[in-house]
Amino acid sequence: MESGSPVHIADLAAHEAYLRRDPLVVALVELADVRTCLFVPLLKDDELIGALGINREQVQPITDRQINLVTDFAAQTTIALESTRRERQYREAQMALAHANRIATIGQLTASIAHELKQPLAAVVIDGGGALRWLARQPPDLDEARSSVERIIKHADRATHIIGGLRDLTKQNAPRAEVVDFNEAIVEVIALTYSEAVKTGVTVSTRLAPQLPRVQGDRVQPQQVMLNLIVNAIQAMSGSGGGARELQISIDAVPSEGGVRVGVRDTGPGLSPESLSRLFEPFYTTKPEGMGMGLSICRSIIEAHGGRLWAIPCEPQGALFQFTIPATRADGS
Repeated sequence: MESGSPVHIADLAAHEAYLRRDPLVVALVELADVRTCLFVPLLKDDELIGALGINREQVQPITDRQINLVTDFAAQTTIALESTRRERQYREAQMALAHANRIATIGQLTASIAHELKQPLAAVVIDGGGALRWLARQPPDLDEARSSVERIIKHADRATHIIGGLRDLTKQNAPRAEVVDFNEAIVEVIALTYSEAVKTGVTVSTRLAPQLPRVQGDRVQPQQVMLNLIVNAIQAMSGSGGGARELQISIDAVPSEGGVRVGVRDTGPGLSPESLSRLFEPFYTTKPEGMGMGLSICRSIIEAHGGRLWAIPCEPQGALFQFTIPATRADGS
């Protein structure tokens, strides 16, 4: 096998390895009833990576023609195994790149997210002090104290929600298939980016669909797409002139396409014909500090979910990015 040649044994019971009672060969003959066998090496760049074996229970030598057929099949098997290995490596690299992109995008929002967390935490402190004061009265005002505690819970829930969204986006987990509530998933991303929009003077408006078809996929990946699109839109408008800075986010059910359509529209400088044609190419960017991978990764994510992502210029200015993801059929596929 190490020589790279097929090994054909017409009668294993007459082979020297059996006669000297090699335990493996004895087990093949006496327990597995193997008499005639053929082993063809699987070679990758002259390196032995495995073997393809064929056994017969009777003494029936394998012909040269049959050996040649099995050898050809072994070569095809090696190619298939290598293709599978490379595809797995590609998926792992793509997942790592997508995770790095999420971390980089969130890194741009660090100050805004810290500000977003500071507000509910400060409110917890204020309402906590208020609750103590209501309880210290003689007699204690339990109704006012209860209201303060209820507000504390509300503010703490808001902070927990923000932290939970951050934790999910920063984890590097394997994609998992689950039914995704698109309204809820996208509202979480809007909450993470809201302070950044306000800091840049951007007005955010949303239009959510009351009833959406069931969409199955990985929850974090569409959120990453939304995160990229929203941050890109805010950055595009931050460099614009004194006009209105408006970010419109919409979610619709699209019966004609059998799924959900999400739109992110800005009032920035828009898209030139050159940038429109190359927008989703890897390493193409119009930002001085950009790497040009965000939109390319976004398109890969959406296409992996069976959808599509595209952009169109808007009049009199701005751009609209949209993506669709098909709904889950009744059979769950």
